[in-house]
Amino acid sequence: MAEAASTTAPRKPKAKSKEPFYAVSPLWKDVVPIPLIDGPPGQKDPGPALATIAYSVRYSEAMSYLRALMATNELSRRALDLTEDIIGMNPAHYTVWLYRAKILKVLWEKEEVSVEDGVGQELEWLEGVSERNLKNYQIWHHRQLLVSLLPSLPPNEADFITHILSFDAKNYHVWTYRQWLCRRFPDPLLTTDMELQAVDALINEDVRNNSAWNHRYFVCFGAEELAAIEDSDSKIRKDVLASGKLVVDEELVEREINYAKDHIAWAPQNPSPWNYLKGVLKRAAIPVTDLQVFCEGFVGGKGADLMSDSGSVKSSHAIDWLADIYRLDGKIERSRACLEALGNKWDPIRKKYWDWRAKQLGE
Repeated sequence: MAEAASTTAPRKPKAKSKEPFYAVSPLWKDVVPIPLIDGPPGQKDPGPALATIAYSVRYSEAMSYLRALMATNELSRRALDLTEDIIGMNPAHYTVWLYRAKILKVLWEKEEVSVEDGVGQELEWLEGVSERNLKNYQIWHHRQLLVSLLPSLPPNEADFITHILSFDAKNYHVWTYRQWLCRRFPDPLLTTDMELQAVDALINEDVRNNSAWNHRYFVCFGAEELAAIEDSDSKIRKDVLASGKLVVDEELVEREINYAKDHIAWAPQNPSPWNYLKGVLKRAAIPVTDLQVFCEGFVGGKGADLMSDSGSVKSSHAIDWLADIYRLDGKIERSRACLEALGNKWDPIRKKYWDWRAKQLGE
């Protein structure tokens, strides 16, 4: 049993020796390394650069051998191992990732490995690299390239994304990849509740996770909007929404409005659900004035003293919304009172902005 467990354990990163490795390896004796030449290009003796990067001896040697292989376009197993070595030292090297992808495709064909099996093996290796480099963009670009070769969603992909987001639930690169994944495999990600349940769990864990709110909108409305924008001549979201070509699912809109309201009540000063609610209203062409009673509930009711310290004001965002609602209803002085309360008491750091808004009322 112990042997079986060891064969399935994830590979550990290789220890990086500081001593030269490739120059003394029999496997690489036929390769003439191409060292990095500092200084201005095109000169016979360029001399030292004004500001050189202090590469380690180990990294410089590995890169000199990579340049030699790329010069001859060698797409071999040892070249693949070399890219793994360099990525371990510098996972942000974009060129190395592209070369690795090129090598993989050739090796799969040469060794008669199916694309599905090849991608699966590479994703398994990539998981460890991803955990050690959470903010690395190149890793997610490489993953996207691999998964794009597959006909269906990898069975463990959703679990892996959840695992990575457990380290940083607001990782921009992961969320960007997740949106691409939804568009690449709308079935099952957009045709079932699978993705919605996953994002709901993240919002319930942290209601202030704006990335999760943004993704919820994408799942419910954004993917459809993006497809319509891409098919539109104007390529402008406002024009696409105004065209009336997008179908409005009234049950979906009502569900999401109630969802946003519930989470606003949970944390009234959190801007994420307020912004989400505004997006849903705009998507469904529902006037913001319909939310007057809801907003007034967070400031102490209709006609409440917005400068009071009684604790009746629960959300500055509600005051902001009411400023627009009263303006649209023609209640200019009440709208101005909202803006003055924001500038003088509830959000003084942006006083100049609120003063500008109040000035616009007079114009």
